[in-house]
Amino acid sequence: MGRIAKVLSFLRLTRRDAKVSDVKLDTGGGANITAEHFSSPGDDSFPLTTDYAITVDIPRSGGGVVVGYIDPINTSVALEGEKRIYARDPANGSIKVALRLKNDGAVTFSNANGSMDLAVDGTFNINGVTIDKDGKLTANIVDATTSLLAAGDEVVEHDHIIKSGSSAPGPTEKLGGP
Repeated sequence: MGRIAKVLSFLRLTRRDAKVSDVKLDTGGGANITAEHFSSPGDDSFPLTTDYAITVDIPRSGGGVVVGYIDPINTSVALEGEKRIYARDPANGSIKVALRLKNDGAVTFSNANGSMDLAVDGTFNINGVTIDKDGKLTANIVDATTSLLAAGDEVVEHDHIIKSGSSAPGPTEKLGGP
């Protein structure tokens, strides 16, 4: 038999030399239960007390395992065939960082201050700086007060302003391009 229950707490421990986690749950009627947390190998997730769990009974006294969780706060956005992983603020459950593996082969990674995108064609974009699959770098968004590059300039040949030292301003070594 399975049950849906509200997560009350989560505890990591060692039981018979195995690293396990227990979840204390409120099933909505009667006494709270404690069940073992199960997830895919390589998935190290810590549920929040705003989450709900699905438990399955197992054949032992008081035995139950949690086989999945639902986040009732954040909207799911993954499409068919996609995988999205995110970390949340424990205080309010809001998403702090997300990784999305898209069904067309693209990947996105973002937090409140920036993003990285790997396009299907191999183009990599980091906060407006693009690197194509051949390694050509293009600055799409640049603060002109701190950079010599204007929006859309390619980093192939350019001058550096040298404020001290023995070198004079001049062209750099060619990094790429024709």
